[in-house]
Amino acid sequence: MHKHEQKRCPRCQVLFECKSGSILLCQCQTVYLTPEHLEYVSERYTDCLCASCLKAMRMEYDIAQLTDQIEALAGNKWR
Repeated sequence: MHKHEQKRCPRCQVLFECKSGSILLCQCQTVYLTPEHLEYVSERYTDCLCASCLKAMRMEYDIAQLTDQIEALAGNKWR
């Protein structure tokens, strides 16, 4: 039997059940993350995050990418 453990999300401090022993059943599997999202999260946190924070981090990354693209386009427009 795989061991599950209670963890505290390092971002929001909520308790959640980590099922790293049965990763396909873990709450983190409900959140789609690209390799770029995973890198973004892993650069900031070394432990598991709850699904809500994974979604928030994904959105934070996506917004930053879009902001960079908009700024690049705006900068090119005025040159």
